[in-house]
Amino acid sequence: MGRYQSGFLVKRFGGWHVRYYVTAGDGTRKQKSHRLCDDQQKKSHVKQLCNEFLRTQVNIGVENSGPIGVVEFWDKVYLPFIESSNLKPSTIHGYKQVWNQHLKSHFNTTNLSDYKTHMMSVFLTGLAKTHRPRTLNSIKWLASAIFAHAVATGHCETNPIRDAKVLGKTLAHGDTKSYTLEEMENVISALVDRVDAQLVMALSFFAGMRKGEIQGLQWSDIDGDFIHVRRAFSRGVLGVPKSKKSIRAIPKIQPVSGLLMLWRERAGDGVWVFTNTEGNALNLDKYAGEVIKPVLRKAGIEWKGFHAGRRGLGTTLRSLTGNSTAARDVLGHSTTRVTEDSYEHRLPEDALRGMKQLEAKATNGNSNG
Repeated sequence: MGRYQSGFLVKRFGGWHVRYYVTAGDGTRKQKSHRLCDDQQKKSHVKQLCNEFLRTQVNIGVENSGPIGVVEFWDKVYLPFIESSNLKPSTIHGYKQVWNQHLKSHFNTTNLSDYKTHMMSVFLTGLAKTHRPRTLNSIKWLASAIFAHAVATGHCETNPIRDAKVLGKTLAHGDTKSYTLEEMENVISALVDRVDAQLVMALSFFAGMRKGEIQGLQWSDIDGDFIHVRRAFSRGVLGVPKSKKSIRAIPKIQPVSGLLMLWRERAGDGVWVFTNTEGNALNLDKYAGEVIKPVLRKAGIEWKGFHAGRRGLGTTLRSLTGNSTAARDVLGHSTTRVTEDSYEHRLPEDALRGMKQLEAKATNGNSNG
């Protein structure tokens, strides 16, 4: 049985038309339009004609369940949809975070069919006083995705979020934290009693690996010249790296290879490079809280997070090479634009040359130069 439709009235080509959906044989929904009368008719009469047409031609045998609220649609339709899709756990977690922090209370009891473009514009404009543009974009994107799915499933006729915008100035983009070469050397020096912690931090900076890639690293991924990124953890779930470009071979340079050799001697047999007491892959968030942060705090060194090492490598390679191609390949970005936009502070030979320059700078003690 189909879903009850209230239709969508439009005035065009000298007449009133009602738009509605039909389900094709393959299960896809297609929008159709039916002319009701000329555009000189009163709106009350047009609505009468519309209701009659929908009752006799579209909603045959379908019960009118009434309008559905945006919150109810999220709970019953959209959330189950994204949870059943092939999205990474971190992506779904991000959607839930945006929904719970911003959109759920905003939509409150509003029905899908009653929400208008100006409502989102006013909402975003208010948030712009305290939130950065990237956060605003995430909020608008998710709201638009919800309504786009509602349109596609026949729960409403249009997406009112698409044309919403901030009506005024926005805050400047915030600075993201990153480690300099000198700061990372200080971090590694402070962790002198924990070779495993030193290696974790060295991989984040001197190999530009993401936290989930470090956690997913196995001894079989490491050969004489390269560290091969083949898998990654995302919100505790093991899977493939973030993108095809993220599956990469990273040149192994001295600050990493020396620590790898030391840790290999102490780690013993096992599949994972970093393991917990049960022999499974180590939870790096928990490990940072229990091991790394206390040591850095005692040494008076700021903990900036694992990703700050990766950002620092991007900035350092750009400074050494004068371009973003080496950083792009080592970091596993699809284009240099991503590197420049997010890590501004393959040609395979460019990547190798950049890493060799970094190796020379680190091993020669020229971090202040």
